[in-house]
Amino acid sequence: MVKKQPPTVADKLQPAGSQVRPGVRRVLAWTLYSGKLVALLLAIGSGWALYDALKSPRYEVRVVEAVGAQALTSQDVAALSGVENQRIWFVDVAAAAARVEQSPYVEHAVARLILPDRMEVQVTERKPEVRWFHDGVAYAVTWEGLIVDRASPASDNPTKPLTATVALSGTAPISGSATLSTTNTTEVVPAGPGNFLSTVTIVDTTPNRPLKIGQHVDADALELARRVSLRAPTELPVPVTRIEWDGGLGVSLIMGDGHQAVLGNSTDLDRKLATLRYLLNNNTAFSYLDLRSSVPYYRP
Repeated sequence: MVKKQPPTVADKLQPAGSQVRPGVRRVLAWTLYSGKLVALLLAIGSGWALYDALKSPRYEVRVVEAVGAQALTSQDVAALSGVENQRIWFVDVAAAAARVEQSPYVEHAVARLILPDRMEVQVTERKPEVRWFHDGVAYAVTWEGLIVDRASPASDNPTKPLTATVALSGTAPISGSATLSTTNTTEVVPAGPGNFLSTVTIVDTTPNRPLKIGQHVDADALELARRVSLRAPTELPVPVTRIEWDGGLGVSLIMGDGHQAVLGNSTDLDRKLATLRYLLNNNTAFSYLDLRSSVPYYRP
């Protein structure tokens, strides 16, 4: 058996492998074959895309489109949202929609982003259907009592303030022996049109009471006025020429040549209308009639 000799100094100085280096072609082929070149190119492309997305002005919000809005334009919604020229990646759509909902016209808003530079806002608007006159100004009011804007006065509506109603004095009670009949009427709420067309007009005679857009008026007064507008043409023998509201008296009906019938609120409306109908059918002369109490009073 041949005994293995320990390595000599010459052996230790001899390189273990070949010193020949592979060529560029072979390196490229190996890199491509192993997938490293593709990975490298993808990393470079992704980095550039990310840099472009973060820095390029192409990804700034330039168009805000309002969908479902009629009272508001897309420009109005864009101004309310406050997102124009912001990087689309950093826009908080929930916060933008909440800012749009601050408009009195908007009941609900939902926003979504569309690459590269758009935001779409779906708007559900409140529908004003009541003209509320005060101090010579007409306001557009929703059925919930919210003042959403100033309105153009209709030609047949008053355009100047009316004097406040005088306090009740010198009244005489109506006889309790009169038999009154009530009317049960099925009421249909008129559908709100797309554009503002008033179905009810109320004249606010309350003095020293400034109104602003975004405030609320008496919602019960609106409901009472709506009911009266539906029922009066068939239940009362004299036409109602005007519906007034006063902070102290509530709702009043101005009949014929200026006779005033105070209803107050919507409570017990059947009795109030029945009493008024009874007096009108019997040609009872009154200039002022207070129907708020169960024992009405009138002034001739």
